[in-house]
Amino acid sequence: MQKRPMWVAIVLGLVAAACANPRTVPVTFGSGERFVPEVADFLDDVGLYPSVAVDPEGTPYVAYFGFPSELKQGEIAPVRPIGAPSVPGVFLASRNDGLWTRGAVAMEAPIPNVDVAFGPAEVPEVGSITPENVNGTAIAIDGSGGLHVAWAADTGLWYAENTGGSFTAILVQEVRPRLRVAGPLGTPALAVTSNGTPWLAYTLTTALGQEVAVTTPVGGAWSTEVVATVPLRAGGAPPSRVAVGLTGNGLPVVVYADGSGVQAATGGGGGEGGWQYSKVDSSADGFGLSLSSAGGRLHVAYYAGGEVRTAASAEGTSWRTDTVAPVGTGGSQDGRSTGTAADEAGTVFVAWYDPGSDSVQLASAEDTGYTPIPVEDTEGGRLPAVAVTGDGSAVYVAWHAEESQDLMLGTYGEIGELALAVQSPTPTGAPTSAPTPSGECTTARNGVVNIVAQGIAFDTGCIEVPAGRPFTIAFDNRDATQHNVALYTDSSATTSLAPPGELITGPSTIDYRIPAQEPGTYFFRCDVHPTQMVGEFRVGGAGGTGGGGAAAVTTEVTAQGIAFDTGTITLNAGQESTITFTNDDGVQHNIAMFPSESDLANPLFRGDLITGPDTIDYTIPALDPGEFYFHCDIHPLQMTGTVVIQ
Repeated sequence: MQKRPMWVAIVLGLVAAACANPRTVPVTFGSGERFVPEVADFLDDVGLYPSVAVDPEGTPYVAYFGFPSELKQGEIAPVRPIGAPSVPGVFLASRNDGLWTRGAVAMEAPIPNVDVAFGPAEVPEVGSITPENVNGTAIAIDGSGGLHVAWAADTGLWYAENTGGSFTAILVQEVRPRLRVAGPLGTPALAVTSNGTPWLAYTLTTALGQEVAVTTPVGGAWSTEVVATVPLRAGGAPPSRVAVGLTGNGLPVVVYADGSGVQAATGGGGGEGGWQYSKVDSSADGFGLSLSSAGGRLHVAYYAGGEVRTAASAEGTSWRTDTVAPVGTGGSQDGRSTGTAADEAGTVFVAWYDPGSDSVQLASAEDTGYTPIPVEDTEGGRLPAVAVTGDGSAVYVAWHAEESQDLMLGTYGEIGELALAVQSPTPTGAPTSAPTPSGECTTARNGVVNIVAQGIAFDTGCIEVPAGRPFTIAFDNRDATQHNVALYTDSSATTSLAPPGELITGPSTIDYRIPAQEPGTYFFRCDVHPTQMVGEFRVGGAGGTGGGGAAAVTTEVTAQGIAFDTGTITLNAGQESTITFTNDDGVQHNIAMFPSESDLANPLFRGDLITGPDTIDYTIPALDPGEFYFHCDIHPLQMTGTVVIQ
């Protein structure tokens, strides 16, 4: 598996139909329930064994593993930005009001002078985890918003909690010797009481068989019980995934497969060891077990041969089964996993991997009889998990995109209510004029105006450039559908101010070179989504730093996180210019300009090296019109861009 280039955008947006002639394509968006996939994390090899939970405010949190990228010979590892957790690690990501926060639960060691989100615990043993020797994460959130995460690794079963701003971690079940490959220690399951008491369930293969264990802290120490021992059988151990939940009375229920079906053990009963045992399903293999508890009921999902089933119970002793959907053959058998979640009204949501279509699927039921929920862009997804808000307004499905090595999150809900990376508006028909922009216009900086398309919406309703000067639109399409930026005299879109921008399918970026414009107020839009993606185009403003006729230009460029803050520097032709260069990194950087990327022997300009934090003014000699190349001499592969002289 090879990581795709790291400069791609990180968010997949809504998928909408587009045809070869964008002028006449009938676009239907509107309101209604939709499934919206996003790339939640993409840097390096991330997203393996995701688990997802929702806090009392409805914010989703996803726990997952992060590893270094697999690199081809000659490839250079991507530079992780300042604030990103180190790899390998146990990672955590959340999305609130459309903004992603990415941090960690546990890292091998802290990063000097860097604060990583969520206050990860220092766990030196994390340094030895690999994609081959880990076997799952589990996350739960208590009634006060405390975060609880468990993971199975080469050294054993770990548990961490964050109830006061940072994580503390403990090794609950040690494994010796360390595991080279996953298997003897099964995927963990986790449930917490309203006051934050965790219950962990897992399997551990010993000489006695496959032990199904449950553990919880009692009196400052962890108390572990083996609720069942499944005999080893020819051809390997039975399914090693277990599930755990709590009844309405707070009693733990452990669900497991024993080779003859799916079984349940409920704590507090009168059976052996204080556990009461019941048969959940006698005709299921029980692969991919998952369990959720809400509204006083337990819901279990699992594979049963050629289909996915659920079982429901109020007290954990008598169960009613139902068929969710058939599954095909082929694909990745290792990717088989289910996720289940229920809202407060009793609606149950089940996600699963279907080997037949090699994709993640989703369905729901209010009582019995599951209805498929249409999903998009889940092909190649593995190991899904699901969570739902208490009111059922948003369903979150997390999965691992195996080929691209990304963490994915799909959100299902009412389009107008989903807090996506950019709020998705509900169109009300073709606008009669450009919308009044909220707040200030996005102005050109150094001759470049940046526009982002995300969630079938531009990130701005107004752009402003100086009159009489060419400029560049740096367009970033973060949606998995076609977009462009086209400039017109007015909202009728009958007269173009420049050739319409080339259509690109995201995630992707493109630079549009726009000729000088006369002062005035005009209109811009996406030709594929002409009713949803529109704005006002103003010509004649100051244009930000570097604007204004042929006056001397002062351009600002910043280096931070081993990256420039811009990929394009625009300067006036035939006159000296000044670049104010700020180095925010604690290493050396500079700016050097060349005729082209392949001609580095004849620099047009080479700035002095400075070690950050520091600032320097570079005086650039007069240059002829054209496009040239710039880089940092110390980091010539990571820190590059284009110089536009016009």
